Amino acid sequence: MSTSAIPGPIVTTTIDRDRLAIDCSKTITQLIPQADPYAVILMKARKEAADTSEFIWYDDEPVGWWTQIDDANISDSGANTTTLKVKDASLFAVHDIIKVPRTGEIMSVTESTSNDSTQQIKVVRGYGTTTAAPLANEDWLMLTASAMEQNSNAPASKLNQPTKYTNYTQIVRTTFDESMTSAHELKRAGGKERNRLRAKKLLEHRLAIARVSLWGEKKEDLSSGKPRRLTAGINSFITKRKDMGGGMTEAEWEAFLEEGFEYGSRTKLFVCSRTVGGAINMIAQNKIVTSSGEETYGIRLPRYRSFHGDVIIAVDRSLEKAYAGYGFLLDMKNIKYRPLNGRDTKLHPNIQANDVDGWIDEYRTEFGMMVRQPKTHAVLFNCTGYSP
Repeated sequence: MSTSAIPGPIVTTTIDRDRLAIDCSKTITQLIPQADPYAVILMKARKEAADTSEFIWYDDEPVGWWTQIDDANISDSGANTTTLKVKDASLFAVHDIIKVPRTGEIMSVTESTSNDSTQQIKVVRGYGTTTAAPLANEDWLMLTASAMEQNSNAPASKLNQPTKYTNYTQIVRTTFDESMTSAHELKRAGGKERNRLRAKKLLEHRLAIARVSLWGEKKEDLSSGKPRRLTAGINSFITKRKDMGGGMTEAEWEAFLEEGFEYGSRTKLFVCSRTVGGAINMIAQNKIVTSSGEETYGIRLPRYRSFHGDVIIAVDRSLEKAYAGYGFLLDMKNIKYRPLNGRDTKLHPNIQANDVDGWIDEYRTEFGMMVRQPKTHAVLFNCTGYSP
């Protein structure tokens, strides 16, 4: 038998790679595998369809009973000054009784003027048993109640009008595609590409909606002839804002909660960054418990119990980088997700042109945010972590 065709020893170290069955995992992991709790809560929270791309609501509140002296030049030797400049004179009518907490003095209102140029009241000083004492700028004044004479006429009415708010719906579109060649090629990992992309892009779509719901700003752009609208997010409505100025102490956290729980529900959602959440964890580890939250949101979240109220903590991915120092205390009973009627999140398959050799799918949502009673919410910012 001839062996001249065999050039040398037989080896198996140079087999062509295309002949090898490469070990490839059938799954593809995702760096962000699921929506953050806030995104989930937003979808499950109070939802009400909007009938038009601009929607309106009105909020009302009781006539107040606190104001302050507004006179940097006030000079009072005791009972001499009877005309007082205040920050809001509309609270008062003739025969109203005012208490000065700092001095204990009682005053009786004889006249009240409230307009764009003048906010002042005239009073009888030392009307109770406490002697009149000098007043200072920004002294608090508390309206107690009216005190009418026997057989008197009705006092002047004090009314305030509800506050009008408006917002727009914003169109959010997340599109993804694949060529027909790719669609028919066998994949070792991830299964059918269309199914993989539908799951991935739905997550991206929901995270985008969550970012808009927090950080959006209201705008209507008509410059192109086709209206383009942005919805105002929650941050646009909140008036109670606390600058932590660096590390957050327990006292600062308590002060924030005291202001944040002044009005509204006794249980609120706190959407925060990992930085802020870590600071809270350091402040009061023994006050944080984990509860299912099934009565509200159906997911397990930490709950911080304070004297002021319960705080359900949800860490959100949109609060990172430049927003890592933020935390939003939200009364979810006063927040509504408003999809335009028939335009809540929906998959629109095969939106490609007829001659495209491939497919295009799209998730599409048109929604706006309704934030009622801004005083029931609060936001802290510029928190760099825990400060002992």
